[in-house]
Amino acid sequence: MQQRAAIAMGVVALCATATPALAVPTAYDTAFVKAFEAACVPGRLSYQASRDAALAAGWTEVARDVHPELAALLKLSEAAALDPELQATYEMTVYGRDLGGLPHHLVVARTSAVISEGSDPFVQVGCYLYNLDATAPLDPEPVTALIGQPISATREEGGAISHVWGPPCPMPRTGDTYLSFVAEGSEVAATVPFTGIVLNFSTSELPAGEPAPEPYC
Repeated sequence: MQQRAAIAMGVVALCATATPALAVPTAYDTAFVKAFEAACVPGRLSYQASRDAALAAGWTEVARDVHPELAALLKLSEAAALDPELQATYEMTVYGRDLGGLPHHLVVARTSAVISEGSDPFVQVGCYLYNLDATAPLDPEPVTALIGQPISATREEGGAISHVWGPPCPMPRTGDTYLSFVAEGSEVAATVPFTGIVLNFSTSELPAGEPAPEPYC
């Protein structure tokens, strides 16, 4: 279910094909990743804390249908996440803000599912930053600097490029980080309901009353 939900949110599947990074990050590349860091890192251990962090970072809550491509993504994501066999629940909040003179969208989502009978629900909090007007990929170097890990896999084909980083050791309970770009009119754009850039990761929600874990590096 987790993998299907990620794909529905517009993350292109990855493979371990090496692709060189772009030459030099632009000011926008850095600003995009800084915006993701400010909104997604501080509160990543819980859904409510993530929502609070988004507001503190200057984001404003908006309607789910604020952008047609985003609305299509959210619809697919919710359908993929709500697996009845896993007693799944799903909730999300959508935010908007201009960055570099262009509208950007932030999605904070919480998915809960019972993976095996009799076990406690597995709960994840996802944070996704979109520029649905982007016409070029983001240089991955600022993401590498944020995560503290080298790129572990890259795929470039059909007018799309994607990178994945392993779990960031400064951020316990957070999984892989994904950066994807899909060009408008591309082969991949015909198979996923969005074009532009998305940067995202998901974190295993910290149970209530449990102390925040220390970084493991």
